[in-house]
Formats: sequence, structure tokens, C-alpha cells
Amino acid sequence: MADLSQYTLPQLYELQKEVSTRIANKQVTEKHATLVALRQLAQERGFDLHELLGAAPVAKGGKPKVVGTAQYKNPADASQTWTGRGRKPQWVLDFLANGGELDTLKN
Repeated sequence: MADLSQYTLPQLYELQKEVSTRIANKQVTEKHATLVALRQLAQERGFDLHELLGAAPVAKGGKPKVVGTAQYKNPADASQTWTGRGRKPQWVLDFLANGGELDTLKN
């Protein structure tokens, strides 16, 4: 494992953000791969996966959802980020209400 003591605090926050994004993406990918493998195993043995699990059918296909990367960062707290999708977080609303420009929050 890498020696993190050499990193500055902002570098560690950036690394933390990157690791969190990669973990979330990996979870989605692994979950999808596991579901595909379970469906295949059930089918090979003559069962329907939903029948075995007693669950309602889930929509097939589609790509796994990928978590977006942060596009905006709170200048007062680097651990607070926003992808630019969905509702604006309170810290963005507060920044804009105080006359700030959204572009200044861009990474």
C-alpha cells in the first residue's frame, strides 16, 4: 500500500473523492456481473432466478449505472462536492445566494 503521509490535505481529499467514485462504480459492476452469473446458473439447472428468490421480476439488460464524477467543489470544505446533476446541494445554493458564480466552483 502507498505511503500517504507525503500527501497534502487537498491531495488526500482529491484521492478520497477518486477512491469513493471508483468504489461506487466497482460495486455497480460487480453487482451486475453477479446477477448475470446467478441468472445463468439458475437457467442451466432449469430454474428461473426470480422463482428461486421469490422476488418480482427485474428488468433485463441495460448498462450498469455509473456514478458521475464531481464537477463542483465547495471552496470552504473540499469534501463537499456535486456532480452537477439533480438538485443543487445547500452549500451551492448558499454560495449563489451570496453573489457567487457557479463557474467558480468548477473543479
